[in-house]
Amino acid sequence: RGLLALFEAFFRIGSIIYGGGQVVLPMLLNEVVDPGWVTEEQFFQGFALVQALPGPLFNFSAYLGCVYKGFPGAVVGWCGLFGPGIVLIFAFLPFWERVRKVKWFKTFLVGVNSTAIGLVVAACVVIWQKAAKSYADTIVFLFTGALVAFFKAPAPAAIVAGGLLGWVLSGQAAALGQKDYCM
Repeated sequence: RGLLALFEAFFRIGSIIYGGGQVVLPMLLNEVVDPGWVTEEQFFQGFALVQALPGPLFNFSAYLGCVYKGFPGAVVGWCGLFGPGIVLIFAFLPFWERVRKVKWFKTFLVGVNSTAIGLVVAACVVIWQKAAKSYADTIVFLFTGALVAFFKAPAPAAIVAGGLLGWVLSGQAAALGQKDYCM
């Protein structure tokens, strides 16, 4: 249950993932929350934070590792998740020019890319089922999804807007107006 277990879990996920960071979310959720390395709340707070920052979603591995085991955990988590892809790139690069022109391989990649879209949709459903605890959560989910999908809002802006909407829906905005700041 230490750094080696963290590396193994993240390396395993990094070895089987295709389609981008969002696909990895349900697997990461199960791997780090079920054994108690992080809480579900820490997981979703970190996910929101990483989405608001530049860089790939895989940087989430550093956050999760850090919450679990501090700075060493951040390094181990990041290396575990990125490691398989880095190794694969350098192993496959010498053959890429020949393989990418092979007809069966090109059609195979079309199928794999379509599969990745299905995995992203499935990941969204799984994350929504875990994260949405109320109607307000669902409203925020739909609102931010619409901002990004239809209005092309950047993720950081959508996260801030969703946070503000969640704050308003939680009643905190109304409570703020009732406080007497003169006392």
